[in-house]
Amino acid sequence: MVRMKQIFILVGILIVAVSCSVETKVVMEHGSDEMPRLIVGITIDQMRADYLHRFSPSFSDGGFARLVDGGFTMYDHQYGYAPTYTGPGHASIFTGTTPSVNGIVANNWYVREDGVTVYCASDSTVLGVGVDGIDQDGTMYGSAGKMSPARLVTSTIGDELKLATGLNAKVIGVSLKDRGAILPAGHAADGAYWFYGKDKGHFITSTYYGDELPVWAKSFNEKGEAERLTSLGWDLLKTADVYASCTPDNNPYEGSFTGEIRPTFPYLLDALKEENGGYDVLKGTPGGNTILVDFALSAIEGEDLGKDDVCDMLTMSFSATDYVGHRCGPHAIETMDMYLRLDLELERFFDALDDQVGEGKWTVFLTSDHGGATVPSYGQSIGLPVDYWSHGDMQIRIEENLDQRYGARNWLDNVSNNSIFISEEAYNWADGNANSPLDGAGLQRYISKLALEEAGIIQSIAEVDLATKAAVDPIAERIYAGHMPGVSGDVLLVMKPGWLTYGRTGTTHGSPFAYDTHVPCIFYGAGVRYGSTYARTHIRDIAPTICSIAGLPYPNGTTGKPVSEMFE
Repeated sequence: MVRMKQIFILVGILIVAVSCSVETKVVMEHGSDEMPRLIVGITIDQMRADYLHRFSPSFSDGGFARLVDGGFTMYDHQYGYAPTYTGPGHASIFTGTTPSVNGIVANNWYVREDGVTVYCASDSTVLGVGVDGIDQDGTMYGSAGKMSPARLVTSTIGDELKLATGLNAKVIGVSLKDRGAILPAGHAADGAYWFYGKDKGHFITSTYYGDELPVWAKSFNEKGEAERLTSLGWDLLKTADVYASCTPDNNPYEGSFTGEIRPTFPYLLDALKEENGGYDVLKGTPGGNTILVDFALSAIEGEDLGKDDVCDMLTMSFSATDYVGHRCGPHAIETMDMYLRLDLELERFFDALDDQVGEGKWTVFLTSDHGGATVPSYGQSIGLPVDYWSHGDMQIRIEENLDQRYGARNWLDNVSNNSIFISEEAYNWADGNANSPLDGAGLQRYISKLALEEAGIIQSIAEVDLATKAAVDPIAERIYAGHMPGVSGDVLLVMKPGWLTYGRTGTTHGSPFAYDTHVPCIFYGAGVRYGSTYARTHIRDIAPTICSIAGLPYPNGTTGKPVSEMFE
């Protein structure tokens, strides 16, 4: 059976043939001093922009500081849309556009036609692939291997690189999370690999990319790196005084690993492993970053990335930072220590790129898929006007109001991702009944008005009014850029700044406010001049900027523009 990837590649070959490989000529004719042999796109999951400054006194010279001191930094880099989740973030970075165009509107979203919720990288037509081959009956990896970029409706940087080089470029994506590996790599990638820790702690893939792991990936998995890193545990990298700006190690605002008495150092991972998903326990520790760098370096060597004049691409997404943020929040000692150790891993990785690819012959950009809010319970303890909100009571209240006013029926199908989905039955009543006091637009507006009565809601926008409000309101503008008609909800809700739908420990993200939308963005290496800008830039600008460096066409849905200051 011909897979979707094969169809995409065949179409790409035809496009390249018709265009006479003009883009290929651009890539090949430039010398390595001007054009990168390898592009590396690094996403650090849940890294807020302020971390770059807050933790910098304790960073090494060769990690984050190497990029800032020798690259181009965008200090007011914003997402420009909401919801700010992992799937949409990774998709938007590498497609040069927002969820309204690329189709990845959330990590999971409700499909009203089918009455089901789908995952951004799920694909029931493919099977998982690991060291032992294809997971034919689903007993090795279950749904964890049934993943592909099928739900992404635009091309990525990597896709355009494949097309521009007559498919000679190699594109590889790696992450602990499946969506962090798959969505950045795109449709035509040579491989995407993600971590599965419940058994052996291996990187796996799916049949979308091939029927078996490459030799280098099998060899890596057989080394037992997950077992080694778990046995090391996690203790503080530096002395206690370095973490003086953080909350105390033992506090009520952080969550614990399952089976743990309190969330404090040292973390004995071998003892915690059994109750925390086996080697998945690594995902929330610095060991998760270490194993990702190890695997990425194996991919560079095994695939000969950056070894010739055809530019290749590697996408890396560091997920451990997100797991620790969700458990502990942005002001915890664990979070700071995670970033200090990640800094050293980046230094190790950049030094290896110098050795394996050649200093000055690679280009990297580093950013994040979203930020994270202050833990509301901690914020409350120091007097901040933040709190928690749940949509469950709101849904019941709205439906009871509608029943009493207009008669009992199924009014709402779903409330998720801060969106209300009105049922087909309700729309049929409104638009198909001449005696109905409301049409569909009026029904949206009425439900929006009811939702605004909630204590935690600062804005409630009917979809029919979204475009008009987006023209004058910067918050509505961000909601508009993250909204895909026919896929997203009918009434869009915005919680008050700092409010969360979450437990009382740790944090999450998803809002249109700066703590979620303001992320770091740095370009470094071949084709990048030293400098910085405080002008507003957006996540959708990354793809056209890197494509300008490499002489590539923009991804086909691009709505961003190159950061012109970097080329002046």
